Amino acid sequence: MNENYAQQIIETFKGSSLERILVIDDAYDAPEFEFDAQFCGAILDKLTAEDLREQVPEQVLGEDALDDAIEALEGGDWQDDAISRAAAALFHVFIESRHGSVDPGGVFAATKGAALDALDPLLELLNRCSDDPKIEKVGKGTALDASKAFRPDLIFMDFFLSPPERITEQLTKGQADYDRASSIKVLESILKELADCVPAVVLMSSADVANRKDAYLKSVGDRVMALRSGFLLKSWVQGHGQDLTASGDAADVLMDTSGSFEFGRALETALKAWKVGAKEALEKLNSDLQEFDVKDFAYLLRFRLYDEGEPFADYLEWFLGESLRAIVDDKVDWENSEFPRLNDQALTGAIEGAHPFPSQRLAKFFHRLRFNSRETRPRGRFALGDVFVSPNHKRVRMVISPDCDLVPRNENPAAARIVTIGGSIRGLHEAHAWAGELIFHNSPRAIKWNNKDLMTHEFGDCSSLLVDGKPYEYFASLRQMPAQTIQKAVLADLSRVGLAVPPTVDFGAPVTVYLKKMDGHQAKPVKLEGLKEPRVQAFMPRGGKELKTRVLFTPKFYRDLRARLQGLSEDDLHSDDRDNWKDWLAQAEDVRATMLRKGLEAPGEGKHDVWISVGKPKKKSWLEIVIDTSEDALIQMHGTELY
Repeated sequence: MNENYAQQIIETFKGSSLERILVIDDAYDAPEFEFDAQFCGAILDKLTAEDLREQVPEQVLGEDALDDAIEALEGGDWQDDAISRAAAALFHVFIESRHGSVDPGGVFAATKGAALDALDPLLELLNRCSDDPKIEKVGKGTALDASKAFRPDLIFMDFFLSPPERITEQLTKGQADYDRASSIKVLESILKELADCVPAVVLMSSADVANRKDAYLKSVGDRVMALRSGFLLKSWVQGHGQDLTASGDAADVLMDTSGSFEFGRALETALKAWKVGAKEALEKLNSDLQEFDVKDFAYLLRFRLYDEGEPFADYLEWFLGESLRAIVDDKVDWENSEFPRLNDQALTGAIEGAHPFPSQRLAKFFHRLRFNSRETRPRGRFALGDVFVSPNHKRVRMVISPDCDLVPRNENPAAARIVTIGGSIRGLHEAHAWAGELIFHNSPRAIKWNNKDLMTHEFGDCSSLLVDGKPYEYFASLRQMPAQTIQKAVLADLSRVGLAVPPTVDFGAPVTVYLKKMDGHQAKPVKLEGLKEPRVQAFMPRGGKELKTRVLFTPKFYRDLRARLQGLSEDDLHSDDRDNWKDWLAQAEDVRATMLRKGLEAPGEGKHDVWISVGKPKKKSWLEIVIDTSEDALIQMHGTELY
């Protein structure tokens, strides 16, 4: 039996700030008419029917337009535009009524009926999502003009926009590519016109092309951020009235879209403002460079860099990088209202739950911010921040000598030996793996530095470092700010220089749920099999007073667990556990907020005596959720080695 998430979707939409929804589908484009004697005769019958005005109001087809069409039909002038306009007006009414009295010869039902029927359940669901629904339905031909006038908050976009003359549902690859390109072109035009409106977008199709969503949006350019888009299979929403159902991933797509709408709009607007400033800054820097005289750089090399032994490329990285950052700060419109809005904690309140598949993008992004891999610019010497990894990939050493002692002036550096600090590479599931010391070494890891593990080394080939007779290979170089933070901590434990707030680095871990059920006269823990998305998004503790892992569950897991508990009877549970079970269900929304927004600390006791364990089950509570953070479980879940 499929779950029905319709009511949850409706409640989420009503709690959001979404107001105007635009649905774009070729089903709403009038079909290509063949104006022969048979079809024109059928149109004439409809236009001259006594009850025409009961079906077709004057605002859809005016009296003059009606008279012109009848005159052309009776005169046999079948190519007259008045006839095609009248036919389009009849189709417009047919979209809403599906009544045969406005369908000449049954052409509309034959060519568009199935496509319109497939959209009806979605439209009914969307209409229920507001007490005052503002929904417009348009085809390809009128989409751009309708968007300008309507200024939607959310666009449902047909993945394949077919031309009016195509009526077959079976597309060749060439036809599918053409229709997809047509859809992309229309959406790109709309988003360009609505640049200040920033609508969210849900792609939809009768075919399961969810795996092509990212490529579609990439073709649109930078107009749609991933966090403000989704894919909806039309068959996920079916039925009418009391039989209306929303199944599959409809809840994830629609609830995420509505819940993240306001935050996503503010974030996308702010990032666009930053991008505009960054582009202007790059142009300004390029303009400034053109004003330099060649002698400026020649004397810099002759009287400074040659003597210092510093490569010109390394100097340019600092010189141009810092210059660009300074100009960006000047050029970005920081007074844009969306920047301060993002400081409002309530803005992210509707975003809940773990990622079904936690992404490594943030870890890679933060790693790039902290480390310079030097893959395209080989090093010529040791430098502050150089990190070397042991042969077993478990230990690291970092150079903490200041650069002024390492630059080989007159062929020899000022320092007699290199000073390094030691550390260990830890998995995200291990203790003391802090988010602030993230490293991406084949997968997200963390470094635990030991301020007492100091060592000196002879100068040699900078591609490796000899440690107790073993060669540590060069991995990457920490950038100046994080490297100096570690250096200062080693020297004097003074105030830190660097990022005060580490990122929310997370990893995915599988979970198992145990429920104590009565077996005869005794309650025994029973594993709940078949729960959907049995995994958590586990956030590494930042250190200091925060020592426990915080976990978020997926909305689908919560909904399935809630449904399982709702299906129990008092006889299934021990008398000591029934009150906790009843309280859990009675306060399900509070539990939802904790599991999907605030997160639970692990290990620890959750609400209503639900225990969150790490590793092995304790089997003491009536309901226990066990998180498996063993390396084997994480490797199996991610399909990769964790080093």
